[in-house]
Amino acid sequence: MKHLTLIFMALLSLNVWAKENLSGKMDALGANRELMRKAKAIDPNNKVRVVQAREVSRTMRLELGLDYGMALGGDPYVSSSVLGGKFDFHLTPRWSVGARYHDISNSLNSEGKSVFNDARSRRAAGDTNFRSPAVAYADSSWLGVINWYPIYGKMSLFDSVISQFDLYLLGGAGQIQLDTGSTPLYTAGVGAGIWLTQHISTRLEARWQGYKDQPGREDGVRESARDINQTMITATVGFLL
Repeated sequence: MKHLTLIFMALLSLNVWAKENLSGKMDALGANRELMRKAKAIDPNNKVRVVQAREVSRTMRLELGLDYGMALGGDPYVSSSVLGGKFDFHLTPRWSVGARYHDISNSLNSEGKSVFNDARSRRAAGDTNFRSPAVAYADSSWLGVINWYPIYGKMSLFDSVISQFDLYLLGGAGQIQLDTGSTPLYTAGVGAGIWLTQHISTRLEARWQGYKDQPGREDGVRESARDINQTMITATVGFLL
């Protein structure tokens, strides 16, 4: 019985010593000034950004495209559509230089047809003082452009293909050929490019273009020059070399 009492007291003393030793070590950990300084230096709000690289490399690559679009605004009596080609040489994924050429088709819109029919009817009735409306038609245009791609990302197409897209800004200048001659042409706009594979691309552009024209009437008289401001919407299918 005496031996059991001694063993029990020894175990109890060992347990108390272990608790005191562990508590001492924990106190020492908290009292370690160097460790506390390093812990305080940690920024709990620090965030790590992970940006995936572009799947389609565009560094020093040439992109050829065929596009179709329409012109909004400009001459109030004329509707215009464009068909043409473009090329863009990508210096880096963020910058490219290129050119645009468009063949322009024109037709009188509903308002223009109504006004011209009315003018012809008045002339046929002997009203020689009535002037027919003046219009100007564009035949073709070309532009040199610079593109800047500040935003890019990835998206899923039909849950089967992951495609890369870029949002970009563009600006440029060139010439537009009118039925009265050529005149300087200026443009600026935005676009979205989708790079489906290493060789297939699509684009959608919306841009402003401006130039001066000199509209003429059916009797051959030209009126004073005017400023034309149009919004061009074009869609492109392209090929990356």
